[in-house]
Amino acid sequence: MGTKARIALMALASLLPLAASAAPPASPFSAEATIDWTAGTLSVEVELDLAAAGIRLPSGRSQAERAMEEAVPDLIRETALAIALDSYRSVDDSVKDGTLEPNAFEAFLDGGRRVQSALSRDLSRLEASYEWRLADLAALYVRHSVPMDLPVPDRYAPTKDYTGIVVYLSGRFDVRGEHRQDSLRPCLFPRLYDDEMNAIIERNLLYPDALRERGAVGYAVGLDDPVIASRAGDSPLRVIASAIFGSNRTDAVISADDALKILGSPANRELARQGKVVFVIDAP
Repeated sequence: MGTKARIALMALASLLPLAASAAPPASPFSAEATIDWTAGTLSVEVELDLAAAGIRLPSGRSQAERAMEEAVPDLIRETALAIALDSYRSVDDSVKDGTLEPNAFEAFLDGGRRVQSALSRDLSRLEASYEWRLADLAALYVRHSVPMDLPVPDRYAPTKDYTGIVVYLSGRFDVRGEHRQDSLRPCLFPRLYDDEMNAIIERNLLYPDALRERGAVGYAVGLDDPVIASRAGDSPLRVIASAIFGSNRTDAVISADDALKILGSPANRELARQGKVVFVIDAP
């Protein structure tokens, strides 16, 4: 080996420890986040490797719990930012475009409820689960104090007063304005339109208190999902969507005749404004 080659190898070897020391230490946390649209929750299962964190039991139990409390917002952040907001934006988009204040989003992340916390059987890990209500995230976008009026139809259609509204969206539907089919995807603020694209469900058409309490619509998977009875009552109007709409495939379209069954009754218009609406979808 020539002198120049030996010098080059020696220089490379001298850099290796520096490169290794520059690498960030492995996190002692592992996390798995899930979104349950039927329950309306964002949740995360977290584990803390006590040895990797330099924590010793039994004195370190409270230290481990504090460390986990501090870490959880960062562990759930990317999942929360990826949640679909409406037909064309995510939560992340709304933070970037100024719709949602970063401080309000951080406060939401900090407000997760700890569901359980326990040591693993071999005492090597602290395991915990946390939960956030999606309605609390949606509430950050509610700025109106009085809902806009739903239009009163100019023609009569027979209807009756119902306890709620159930829209069936299982399977694939034509995408309005596109020559394709797709499945509906849940989001925080879905819209419901009639065939002429008049909005029946839209954020500013709903009572703000209803939005903060339970969100714009509920989601159910299957006809026997308990969400239907709890949100839409025991005698809901049941309709099948005619199409879906939106870049994110979040919005439903129903026929003009079915829309008249809602709009033609003051009581049924109130159901829409109160968010007593369930979208029955395929499992997300």
